[in-house]
Amino acid sequence: MKRFYNYFLSLFLLMAVGISGAMAQAYREGNLLETVEAVTSQDILLNGTGNMGGGQYLCGQGYSSTVTKDCRYRLEQVSGQVDGLNLYVLKQVSTGLYVKDYTLQTTDDEQTSQYDTSDYPFGGYGIAVTADKAEAMQFTVSLAVENGTDPRSKTTQGQAQDLSQPSFVLATKQPSANGSIQFLGHYYKPFYAVYEDTNAWQIHAVDEPQGKEKLQAYMDAYFANNTDPAVTYLAGTYPGACPAELVEAAHAAYTEANAALNADEFTLTDEQVNDLCNRIESSIEKLKTSTNPMVDGIYFIHDSRGMFNAGNTMFLYGDKGNGQDYISANGNYTKPAKLDADAVKYLWRVKLVKGDSATIQNVLTGLYFTHKIAVDRHYGLSQSENIVMLRKGAETGDKFNLSSFYIKNTKNTERACTNPDSHGVLNWNYDNDPGNQFVFESVTEDELNAVLEEAKQDVRNEKLATLYGDAVFALNKGISYAPAAGYVLDNDFSAEGALVRHTGEEDNTPWYCNNKETQEVNTYEALTGEGWDGTTYFHSSWSGGAFEPSISKNHYLVAELEQDATGDILVKVAKRATGNDFPTQFAVYGANKFNKENPNATEWKFQGLADINYTDSVAVTYTDVDEKGHKAEGQTKTIPDAVGVAAMHLDGSYAYIKLAATKTLFNASNPQTNRGYFAIAKLNIWEAAEPVVKSYTPELQDVQNTNEAVITELQAQIEAAGKQVADSSATDAQIASLQAALDAFNNNYPDPSRVTTALAEASSVYNAASSKNLIGDKLAQYPTKVAEKLANVITKYQSFNSVKLADINAAVNEINAAVAEFKASIKLPEAGKFYTLRSAAKKFENKAGNDSKGVTYRAIIYSESNNATTEVTGSFTPVRFYRMDGSSAINDSASFADADFTKLQDTISVADDARLVWKAEASANGQITFRNLATGMYLTGANGKIYQSVEATPINVEGIAPETFRFNAGKDENGVTQYMNAKAAFNTIVTWNDTTDVNSNFFIEEVAKDKIANQSFYLANVKEGQFYAGTFAVDIAATDGYITPYKVIGVNGDKLVLGAYDDVVEAGTPFIYSVDMVITTASGVPTTLGFTQVVTANDLTEGNYTYETKNVNGLQGVLTEAVKIPAGKAYINNSGAVAVAPEAGADIAANGAYFNGDASTTAEEGDETLELGKQVGNALTGIDATKVIVLPAKVDVYSIDGKLLRQGVKSSNAAKNLPAGVYVIGGQKVLVK
Repeated sequence: MKRFYNYFLSLFLLMAVGISGAMAQAYREGNLLETVEAVTSQDILLNGTGNMGGGQYLCGQGYSSTVTKDCRYRLEQVSGQVDGLNLYVLKQVSTGLYVKDYTLQTTDDEQTSQYDTSDYPFGGYGIAVTADKAEAMQFTVSLAVENGTDPRSKTTQGQAQDLSQPSFVLATKQPSANGSIQFLGHYYKPFYAVYEDTNAWQIHAVDEPQGKEKLQAYMDAYFANNTDPAVTYLAGTYPGACPAELVEAAHAAYTEANAALNADEFTLTDEQVNDLCNRIESSIEKLKTSTNPMVDGIYFIHDSRGMFNAGNTMFLYGDKGNGQDYISANGNYTKPAKLDADAVKYLWRVKLVKGDSATIQNVLTGLYFTHKIAVDRHYGLSQSENIVMLRKGAETGDKFNLSSFYIKNTKNTERACTNPDSHGVLNWNYDNDPGNQFVFESVTEDELNAVLEEAKQDVRNEKLATLYGDAVFALNKGISYAPAAGYVLDNDFSAEGALVRHTGEEDNTPWYCNNKETQEVNTYEALTGEGWDGTTYFHSSWSGGAFEPSISKNHYLVAELEQDATGDILVKVAKRATGNDFPTQFAVYGANKFNKENPNATEWKFQGLADINYTDSVAVTYTDVDEKGHKAEGQTKTIPDAVGVAAMHLDGSYAYIKLAATKTLFNASNPQTNRGYFAIAKLNIWEAAEPVVKSYTPELQDVQNTNEAVITELQAQIEAAGKQVADSSATDAQIASLQAALDAFNNNYPDPSRVTTALAEASSVYNAASSKNLIGDKLAQYPTKVAEKLANVITKYQSFNSVKLADINAAVNEINAAVAEFKASIKLPEAGKFYTLRSAAKKFENKAGNDSKGVTYRAIIYSESNNATTEVTGSFTPVRFYRMDGSSAINDSASFADADFTKLQDTISVADDARLVWKAEASANGQITFRNLATGMYLTGANGKIYQSVEATPINVEGIAPETFRFNAGKDENGVTQYMNAKAAFNTIVTWNDTTDVNSNFFIEEVAKDKIANQSFYLANVKEGQFYAGTFAVDIAATDGYITPYKVIGVNGDKLVLGAYDDVVEAGTPFIYSVDMVITTASGVPTTLGFTQVVTANDLTEGNYTYETKNVNGLQGVLTEAVKIPAGKAYINNSGAVAVAPEAGADIAANGAYFNGDASTTAEEGDETLELGKQVGNALTGIDATKVIVLPAKVDVYSIDGKLLRQGVKSSNAAKNLPAGVYVIGGQKVLVK
């Protein structure tokens, strides 16, 4: 088992596997035991002492941080001895389960020790349990001796074990497959181990209190923080809830115990205490196992914040904004007693897929819950089905709702959690957060159907109303209004005829704002007050953050007029003394009724868009402020263009005017237009003395001149839609018609900013290439002529000023074509030639992980196998790299400064190993199709990942410097572009989004065809003399190379008979091979573990690969996709022996093979044999494979009375020259005749 010492991983695992860790039951730690006699004669607690399992009590297959009834164990003696020591089995008292026997399939070399518990194969645990005592693991029990000589008692300090007090070693009767002593170890989880630095257990007696102390212990155990179970176990019929009668029984026991403990005198007898404790335990245990399961249905989904006074309960609903669909959470929503139309948007349809996997679909939108961030702190909604996990959480902490579910990501550990700040849903994994504990309250189909159509109509009404506003805005953006020619603007806001009165009372103001700032002093009455005190003003809300204002999202003011306004009006505005954040355009509306208590109920009539014209001729001098407009008594500040005016024609008579700020400006000298909020010193409205002037922009005139029909159609659709908006009768047909008319109008409306945008992109592309010296004739550069063409196009349109659609389209098309031509002209490797891909990163790394130290510069990328999985991670991907020989010495700033990078040499030669060579099958338009010579796999970059594919997949490349590229892996699920990256920690190729990280820079270097291995490749991490099973995509030459391939002839008794191939092993054909020789490379890999070379039958440069696998006499090939075989199927294990998959199955990697049970029997002797136990043989032939028995390559031989006769001998020689009788060989009884 490879061990990674990572704090966060260990913390996570300890939390994940803790069993009732938050609950201390009516048992406690007794005296520390110091003798074998003491620990084997009573109930005990086993406490790990190392830095992974330290402080944790063994509890089933995991740990508990406190003593529970399930932590009690007993060592029961069984017959027999080993090395003079008695044997015991370890029994959990509360369940009667034993720690199950198991033999580790270890090797004798740490570098290849991939122990089969490294992935915790027993359902995610490191040990197995059984109710059958005959299957129990047998242990010797010895006092631990630090650095002792007896392997059954020896322990070491390696994992910070506490050896200052007596501790014990539990060593198994049977050794591991290589003969090493096995132990019961403590690590992230309890596990079978050969390590001496995780084998010391402190063992305590179990203490059980009585009377009041016992009752208090039960209260602490079952009612965390003295919380009534009626609070933490909700009664109901919905998922996660419990039957009401069980909740009441637990509540009654809780109430009775509380009363007894809080009485002036404790009067219960021990018998009464025991009865009450039993009722407490029984009622809670029943609740734990009686929660209603998740079922298909319709639900309100909300968090548990309200339950624990951690804020308001937040209900999830489908939301939309900025072109994205996402999930929001409303903490101000109250579920109605009777379902209504407004509630439907909060409903979700859950459909179970398998186990705890499910889809969650919003009823109203039809979109699916995802864990992908769509907008800031909001998970997104998807058109396609997305599977999540609905999993009951761990019972930890004092803020855990035992009726809740986690909504988890199926791909990682992410849990959904509400966020009160953003009113969204995001990832947060903390166990004790009520925001990730979701309650599913059910709604019947009949209840939904009764209001569903009304809810859908509300959605249509809202959609049409928004679209109607957008259409009116679009049509009016080309219409402008101005005061009559004779109008003279001034700074007198008290002029006669002002329509908004000054009350002087903030609570009795004629003004209303939908978003008034509350974090600083500002008033409505400042708008109509006298004088120019610079410290008085009005401000819409800035504390909610900046936004881009529009017709549908804005801050607005409503003015109640002293008399109805008719005809034309003028709106005069004065900037705040700071001169910042002033409105530059109002959308003007009129209404005759308005209620501040229910502003959204107002029927506003849109009048048009009014630009506010500020002129330098009207200045204002503000008092008591400094030059920045900040309070400064006695000082003044003058703004020359302080006052602006807007004009509008009204289509009727109105008592209320709404002014919505659809454009704002931060500062005249710093024109940021997207802040949205505004600040003004004064504002009032007058009826115009003379008619305002209506005019059309050149853009709108161009549409009228070239395609007047789109204007006519949009006007017609606006009129039709307006009627449906008015009476709330929107139809899908009208929505579609208005959208089509608006699209047609917008497509024909000249927008000169399109040229500006295209120019900005073109300039960015050109300047980036120029600054990186990427214009020239080298690889990764752009040809000079094409670059000059792009530069000329940029210059041509720098002064573009046309507002005609035809001119704009022509300009944009020419600019975009020049950019596309430039990007496609990058000089790439030539198609049909062969290349190595190498890291261009000149930086040293010093991170945790295998071979992590030193530079990755010129590290060579290879295809490890035919694995085509797309589920790659930071530590696993079949695309990897070998560092250069000498790179590990460059591992700090000093060695880096003195490094001579020219002296770095390849550890493996391309002349020997075709895995290092890639053929460019295609190369054009900024894309290259690379295919690995040895595996035939294509290098693929898609969806933000780098992996391999059997299909030709071009990958996008970008120039970084002359002869240096960056590989674009596309956008990940969060829309972030990722790049191929050489991860130093694990020598793997991963992806990273940081474009400044030099680990994403690579060389592509041509290799002459006569210099590459065109008929050979290496296999890594193999041992000389060991057997393996393999399947390859190319034909293998049987008589060349450093392996001997065999075909399966059949099973002959207790042997698997193999026959040597004498010609070619065809591609896709599974076979067994022995490693005849291991190669030592320049990296200094020990000869006991290293590489061997395979020779192919055909020239690899011809590109003949097969990805279909075959079955040869029961041996099934595995090529591009790893498989997990079920228990009972046989395979070649890490020791080169034939083994049967255990209960949890066995993983067969790509380029492997396994036995599917179809092997035939034979009488032949063959060229080679592999030893089999009876059950292993049965697994090969498919007969009676009822038990899992593994016969390792090397075994120990015992007499029937337990005396060790031979140790670590080959299983094939184990019985040779033994006298007739019964022996125990490799744990199996064998009759020697």
